[in-house]
Amino acid sequence: MKPCLLALLALFASHAALAEDDPCKEASNTIEINECMQKQFDGKDRLLNDRYRELLQKLRADEARDKPAAKEKPSAMLVQAQRKWIAFRDADCGAKYQIYAGGTIRNAVFLGCKIERTEQRIKELEPKLW
Repeated sequence: MKPCLLALLALFASHAALAEDDPCKEASNTIEINECMQKQFDGKDRLLNDRYRELLQKLRADEARDKPAAKEKPSAMLVQAQRKWIAFRDADCGAKYQIYAGGTIRNAVFLGCKIERTEQRIKELEPKLW
């Protein structure tokens, strides 16, 4: 087995070990691993979008009730921050992709990065913390 494939399997195994009910634990080749990681990212991205909308609604409701005197409303600032965060995530993970651009592990590294960043952002957007 090639060293690159071994590294890919190790990366996937370490990522999958964090998920107790990993639907991709049977993935055994690059194509299957990439497909599974894409599904995992898609699920995390849906969770992130739900969390973002929930927080945005909360902020807008607070603004309507409190009518803050600030020039910029927190909801508008959140929209700006989220757009910038998406650009950061994509650029950061894109840089990691480029490091492995010549190898089959590139997609797994890229998706692993996006999953990790997205999981962290979901935590950051918890409405109870705002």
